Amino acid sequence: MNEIKATATENALSKPKKKFLKFVLLILVGFAIGFYFTRKGFQLTPESFKAFVLSLGLLGPIIFIGIFIIRPLFLIPSIALFVGGGLAFGPVLGPIYASFGAALGGVVGFWFSRLMGREYVIKKLKLGAHMIDNTRFSFSVVFLLSLLPIMPVTVINYGAGLSRMKFNNYIAAHILGITPRAFAYGFFGSTLLEIGSRKFMVSLLILVVLGIVTAYIHLRSKQKQPPPLAEETSPSG
Repeated sequence: MNEIKATATENALSKPKKKFLKFVLLILVGFAIGFYFTRKGFQLTPESFKAFVLSLGLLGPIIFIGIFIIRPLFLIPSIALFVGGGLAFGPVLGPIYASFGAALGGVVGFWFSRLMGREYVIKKLKLGAHMIDNTRFSFSVVFLLSLLPIMPVTVINYGAGLSRMKFNNYIAAHILGITPRAFAYGFFGSTLLEIGSRKFMVSLLILVVLGIVTAYIHLRSKQKQPPPLAEETSPSG
């Protein structure tokens, strides 16, 4: 009887395990492909990149948004896309396309990690389950992480997906946080052909201010949290 139960338990865990292994394999393959094409495949300059994107006409924005959608699967650096959007489409349209694409990519990353990875992590990896259950992926946390200029977007997508955060809260916080970041990097990207100009210096200042504001909000939110209640001790005697 015990053997039957053990076999049933093993079979129940094998399916999530296979899903998780596929998840890891896709991530590794995606990383290898993304690394090859971004590091080895093409030698682009800002001028050649802008000319190439503009030569695509109406397909340019569609391809740009499409890359954002598949970005979580191939670990394409989001910062490069934010900057590239501003460089190719300007400081207004570039961030708009990037914000829309990042929102769709966030949906893909969230559900991909939740459907492919969470089940096995929670059931099998005790340490991983403990870390996920104790990470407070709340609305404010996702908002601040999405707003922070140096925070990898994929980490936010996958972390929220592997947590118990509700999708509606996640996507709302992610969009609200990622949009200012997209405009800051998009404005910076639009100045890459004017390095050293006043406009370029202003774009750098905006990124610095965004990082400082994010850190300040984070510190303020931590200060407002109530301190943990001290454990009651029974009177002696």
